[in-house]
Amino acid sequence: MWTLALETTSPHGSLALLADERVQTAVPLEAREYAVSLFQAVEAVLGEAGLKMRDIGLFAVADGPGSFTGVRIGLTAVKGWIEVLGQPAAPVSTLRAAAAAAGVPAGTAVMVALDASRGEVYYGIYGQGAEGDVEGIEPLTAFAARRAGATGWRAVTPDASVAAHVPGMEIAPALLAPAVGQLGLAAWRRGASVDALRLDARYLRRPDATLPTAARG
Repeated sequence: MWTLALETTSPHGSLALLADERVQTAVPLEAREYAVSLFQAVEAVLGEAGLKMRDIGLFAVADGPGSFTGVRIGLTAVKGWIEVLGQPAAPVSTLRAAAAAAGVPAGTAVMVALDASRGEVYYGIYGQGAEGDVEGIEPLTAFAARRAGATGWRAVTPDASVAAHVPGMEIAPALLAPAVGQLGLAAWRRGASVDALRLDARYLRRPDATLPTAARG
């Protein structure tokens, strides 16, 4: 099955075409011109593969967190395509995509951070077992302290600006669309795809999140 994957939530957006789990093409998108570059890139990628939009069986899309405008552009495009074509969509957290892009296996204890601007980061804490996973937003300094206390955990970010201020961060690839596509396909196989009415943005509040278990004294 062909999957078209989009990530327009970050300053380093991308588009990917996958045949089942195999990435056939991955191209960057210009964040300041998502509304134009996205559709031009889709046309070029499909044309190179000899495909039409009707050949796409699944649309995987990063639903945030990230730039409000970028999130809405990606979701609006996918909503239009799946409504016209009658195909499913699989929304994927941008944070989870960053972890997957860095090669972190599912279930691994990992902390992920994305630059949220204004001295803040979006963060995800995964692999806490029964305690559940957490996504939120907090000051970069708070995340740095969180990371310092989480010994034994991997920590990844696609943003060099975050890595420069948080010791021990691994740099994930900037192009997240391939990971979005693979995670979206896995979700679809679990029956977790959605239609146009249920496809919506992932907005994060500031929850009272607990530290990873390994970080507690």
